[in-house]
Amino acid sequence: MTSNEASGSAIVGVTNEQQPKFPWRAGVGLLLGGAGWFWGFQALNAVLLPAKIQMIDPVNKVSIVAMVSTVTMLISLVAGIVGGALSDRTRSRFGARTPWIVGGVVFGTVMLVLFITFSNLVAVLIVWWLYSATYNAMLAAGCAWQPDQVAPRWRGTASSMYGMGHQAALLGAQVIAAQFVTNITMGVLISLVIFDVLSLAAVIVNQEKSNKDVPRHQVAGSLFEGFKDFLPPAHAGRDYWLAALARFLWMMPGGIGTYRLYTLTDYMGQPAKEAGQWMSLMSTIGLIAAVSFCAIAGPISDRVHSVKIPLAVAIFTVGLPCWLPFFVPTPVAYTVYVGVSSIGSGIFSALDQTIMTSVLPDPKTQAKDLAFLNSCGVLGNLGAPLLAGAVVSAFGYAGLFPMGFAILTLASVCVFCIKSIK
Repeated sequence: MTSNEASGSAIVGVTNEQQPKFPWRAGVGLLLGGAGWFWGFQALNAVLLPAKIQMIDPVNKVSIVAMVSTVTMLISLVAGIVGGALSDRTRSRFGARTPWIVGGVVFGTVMLVLFITFSNLVAVLIVWWLYSATYNAMLAAGCAWQPDQVAPRWRGTASSMYGMGHQAALLGAQVIAAQFVTNITMGVLISLVIFDVLSLAAVIVNQEKSNKDVPRHQVAGSLFEGFKDFLPPAHAGRDYWLAALARFLWMMPGGIGTYRLYTLTDYMGQPAKEAGQWMSLMSTIGLIAAVSFCAIAGPISDRVHSVKIPLAVAIFTVGLPCWLPFFVPTPVAYTVYVGVSSIGSGIFSALDQTIMTSVLPDPKTQAKDLAFLNSCGVLGNLGAPLLAGAVVSAFGYAGLFPMGFAILTLASVCVFCIKSIK
């Protein structure tokens, strides 16, 4: 089998021997795709959807947003796994993943246009949840480009490129969308254009090869046997489940950020205006640190041929500084904590996909199994505010920081215990 055939097959992957040079098409495709997919979702989820809910029902907006977020997380969990499994089964002249990405662009565009058009709350939420399902199915298919087309020797660099697109979209989408909270239509249209252009550019650059000659995965037996193809891999091995647990634990301390404003005002005694200024400074420092270290971590990892130890240390680097604002409850100490932890976050974003694609148990179900690992992060994100709220109720805002240290230390240990990765 040639290198091109390997890269075109959605189920066999590429070996180091078949890919002596870095696959720039796959890398740039992941960079553009990561930016486009996350931009469209994040702009609405973080800014424009809450703004639209406030416009429709300002009295009940808080409870509605909480409910919508919970349902969105659950839909994301199911849609990612199902979409990944279906893309694993897809055979076409455009490969296994491209039809799902292009189809997601078309259907997602229709949903966002309807989102602009509707003013009834129920209709808006139904459209939003349909878009969320589409986005997660696209994401499951698109992320599988890495195990499909990138040899293990280059996955650090490819993961770093994907992480850069992801990080830029997560933060950039919020900054741009925030300028249109009073003009939601324009904000959604701008986000839609960015989503469409970057997603289609990723497809064009990647040029996924035909996989029509790849045998279909045959499902024998009962309906239950077929249903099992949409479930997490029951016999994936300890390394896969350690990676899943690490992904879940990584997201669980996210409530620290959720309560950042209240921590500054109620725990550190800052007036609301000064607290907002500190938060702006933290966000700027965090963005610079995360993107910078995300850009360099992957290539360095490939050069030194090590992923596990840098990722484990990066997670611990996010957890250890949690003690700084605990023992020194000042905005300056809190800002230093954010800056140092953002370095670890950037490294995590660069290497996370490398670890996850390296523990996949079956090349025939890569997208589905990778989507499940990503969904563990979704579950952690869902539980983060619940855990943080319980900690604040029991120990006050100071309790958030030891909680973060303990959970992230455990996540670091999980990564370090993965045996199949150097």
